[in-house]
Amino acid sequence: MLLAEFHLQAVNIIQILSLFTGLLGVGLLAGERRYNGLVLALLMQSLMMGFNLYEELNAGAVGWYITPAFSLSLGPLFYLLVRVLLVPEQPLTYRDSAHFLPTLMALPLTPYLQWMLLAGAVSQLIYFALAFRWLKRYHAAMAEREADTESKGLHWLFNTLVVLLVLLILDMVRVNLQSVTTEPFRSTWYLLDQSAFLLVLCVAIVGLIRQPALFNGLSEVEQTNAEPAPHEDSQAAAIFQALDSQIREQQWYCQPRICLQDIAGYTGLSVKDISWSINTGGGMSFADYINQLRINRVAELAKSTPDKTLLELAMDAGFSSKSSFNAVFKKHTGKTPGQYLTPLRARD
Repeated sequence: MLLAEFHLQAVNIIQILSLFTGLLGVGLLAGERRYNGLVLALLMQSLMMGFNLYEELNAGAVGWYITPAFSLSLGPLFYLLVRVLLVPEQPLTYRDSAHFLPTLMALPLTPYLQWMLLAGAVSQLIYFALAFRWLKRYHAAMAEREADTESKGLHWLFNTLVVLLVLLILDMVRVNLQSVTTEPFRSTWYLLDQSAFLLVLCVAIVGLIRQPALFNGLSEVEQTNAEPAPHEDSQAAAIFQALDSQIREQQWYCQPRICLQDIAGYTGLSVKDISWSINTGGGMSFADYINQLRINRVAELAKSTPDKTLLELAMDAGFSSKSSFNAVFKKHTGKTPGQYLTPLRARD
């Protein structure tokens, strides 16, 4: 009876699934302070999808819709999601509600659909740029403190935001082309659009649930970097050379998941001194430095122990997983481990 009365279409089924998927995500992630930004985004997404469904079933007020104003809230939602996830010591506060004032102010203006979408597009571009900047800072800070960045990396989230931004742009194109496209074409595009948003929503929820760990030192690293250098830059090369000799001799880089704090404990130097000497004297991040040593070690072991598999060589050199081993090799050499090591073994 309900289906007959409201004439549910395929796209409405997708919207209902999106609504309940968002609520399911809230139930799974609520209670963890770090996920408060995502919980807020999921709640808002479910609310928006509910209003969207209500309006499309012709149950809303004729000529006046709420959902166009939500385009001004999407940017702030994803910005706050990323900020709280990366810097949990900066939780959501009442001040953050100011980001949504434009949405409230736009509610009486929703009949001006094109202007609403234009304002929403500008807002989304600004906030997405800020979110991408947070992710860039996160990965840079993590590389300063930890060698195994793959397990705590959020490249999947970066890619998800890129896909979402592309979908939002395509959605704006779809709305602006409605007057020059046929009804079947519009309906199909809209169905694909809503299905893609549902897929992105699922990826975000599952991705965070499966994320093994996150780096917690972003604020600390940036605060330390803002402080004056501990020594003159002219001393950096000498300090780095001495540190490098000790790390190579003791083969500390072969320890899985070694971090800057571990090196500080072994040497008695401060974290800031070590980080500064590697950055300034070595011209690279801590992660790049340690992983370059590991790559060199793998190359040595490939020649001296030809019977060992690539994975065994990786574990002996300090890599913690096959995925990080492959990613690091590709980044530093431009080749896969097999492409890089096979010629070395052949020459030997």
